[in-house]
Amino acid sequence: MTRAAAAVALATAIVLGVAAAPAPARAQPSAPASSADATRDLADARDALAAGDYDRVVALVTPIDGPTPADRAEARRLLGLARFFLGDYPAAEAAFLDYLALDLDGRLDPALVPPEAVTFFEDVRSRHAAELAARRPRQRRYWILNLVPVAGQIQNGERGKALALGGVELGIAATNLTTFLVLRSWCSREGFTCESSHGDVPDTARKLRTVNYLSGAALVGVYLYGVWDGVRGYRRHRRERALPIVTAVPMKGGVVVGATLSF
Repeated sequence: MTRAAAAVALATAIVLGVAAAPAPARAQPSAPASSADATRDLADARDALAAGDYDRVVALVTPIDGPTPADRAEARRLLGLARFFLGDYPAAEAAFLDYLALDLDGRLDPALVPPEAVTFFEDVRSRHAAELAARRPRQRRYWILNLVPVAGQIQNGERGKALALGGVELGIAATNLTTFLVLRSWCSREGFTCESSHGDVPDTARKLRTVNYLSGAALVGVYLYGVWDGVRGYRRHRRERALPIVTAVPMKGGVVVGATLSF
């Protein structure tokens, strides 16, 4: 066999050997925890917290990144409580802040949580009020809606007042429309004469016309009140959004005061 043929054979053997070699095993990414796993771990963590085994709570909930925001929020809440009872206050504050970021209206039940932990939690909420407020979605508000009956009250979050005003307006409008239709069926617009098979029609028609006029005036009055009330609530919400939020954060050697202004 010539040297050239031998070299070709050797190269072929090397190529075939590399192709036949098994591919190196790749690390498979760990699958995210299922909802059932997260639920089980959270239940175990709650039991451990009630038993005072705070290290076990930390071990159970630290790796939880549950499939739902509720699971993640509950894990951060339990972690904050465990860290607080272990005396690790900076870690407890960080966990509580994560919890509030996931549940902006989150609370600790004072019937189940000691007062000192509730006080610490509320202090975290107060000191990070500006940061948490920035996370809250803002409702878009439109001045023009105040001209639509009860729409201004609904926009301002005053649903009880909207129902009351809507009921009054509906009742007055029904009275006005009913008397108008009766008068239209009885009376001639040209001669202002009223005829019907019902007794003393002219006297009844005069009373109905008075009721019609009064109900019309009342409807306009209630509508104008609704517009005024809606605009007042609209302006109040705008002033509240423009108010500065002042927070005081204790630092070594003093207190740092910060203020934010939202528009």
